[in-house]
Amino acid sequence: MLRKMRATAAIGILATGAVFALAQPPASVPGATLAFEVATVKPANSNGTVAIRRLPGGRWIASNASLRLLITWAYDITDERLVGAPGWVDSASFDIAAQSPNENPTRDQLHQMVQTLLADRLNLRAHWDHKDLSLYKLEVDAGGPKVHVQAPGTAISQDPFNMTVLGRLSGTHVTAAMLAKVLSNQLGRFVEDDTGFDSVFDFTLVWRPEGASPEDMPADDDRASIFTAMREQLGFKLVPSRGPVEVIVVDHIDRHPAAN
Repeated sequence: MLRKMRATAAIGILATGAVFALAQPPASVPGATLAFEVATVKPANSNGTVAIRRLPGGRWIASNASLRLLITWAYDITDERLVGAPGWVDSASFDIAAQSPNENPTRDQLHQMVQTLLADRLNLRAHWDHKDLSLYKLEVDAGGPKVHVQAPGTAISQDPFNMTVLGRLSGTHVTAAMLAKVLSNQLGRFVEDDTGFDSVFDFTLVWRPEGASPEDMPADDDRASIFTAMREQLGFKLVPSRGPVEVIVVDHIDRHPAAN
């Protein structure tokens, strides 16, 4: 669990993680219409740091990123929502440097560009479906939300989440649906917004990640689990459940990319 949280901190929040409600893409990867202006795809150095970064000027960089990570990033899904992928998507890793035609692309646009890149260079063919999975429902706790509610009409942020250290997440001008999405990234399990809470709000959540090692934080750190912290700090709760969840089914993908 901690390894997943580390990756999320470096990739899903700091770098991008598109933390908005899932935007329904075209029925298959080739339907994506947005594309990078130029991109290079090379086999990765397996000893390198795993990272996905959005840089100024519309640049997008992936370092030592496995195909599994690239696909789940492109479709903004957690691992269990990727179905039908061959086992080698975990070991085939790449370094990618890409340039958007727009100097300030939105997160959704970047996701679509990576979808197109995977289709063009790795011949990815996939479609959306549903699968019965374990999930969490995000609900309002008995005492009600404890977040800082913004005035009616406040626009949601396009860069809403910040996680500079493990176990501390802040959000600015977000919705409950956006919170559910970022919690999915943290927990590695789909979180469904069942709050009925439609206000835009700010929050800060501090918790002790499950399985945190001494190198991550002191052993005597007394922060609560994310489940307790959600109730005490935000006034929401995470309720285990099970139900149909949208998944991406891989129909085909090549192991080796087309030439740059």
